Amino acid sequence: MDHLWLRIPYALNILILVPVCGALLAANGAAVFQGAAAASRGVEMLVASLWLGVLAASAVGLAFPQPLAPLLVFQIFYKAVWLALYVAPAMARGEPYPTGVAATFAFIVATWPAFLWLAYR
Repeated sequence: MDHLWLRIPYALNILILVPVCGALLAANGAAVFQGAAAASRGVEMLVASLWLGVLAASAVGLAFPQPLAPLLVFQIFYKAVWLALYVAPAMARGEPYPTGVAATFAFIVATWPAFLWLAYR
């Protein structure tokens, strides 16, 4: 198995999530969600907690890529569900949605399977 292919998405997770989690923890969730998704501070902290968990696990994944591979599968699943159940209907209705988050999620859903395939082929 080529562990490099697993380390790439962990590194990208870190690059993406450090500023995002920082903004959420600094009570700037509106910037993260571009004012397009109504949220309370509690919901923002729920999202921050999830993303901090992904961030911490990604840091461990750099050192131990194979045992943390299920994290990448989890990300693919929950992000695809959010895109299908929240973003797609909002787009269809012409309603606003957080385009930055949606684009990042779409990138992850499209590329993480390729990294997993390359690592385990």
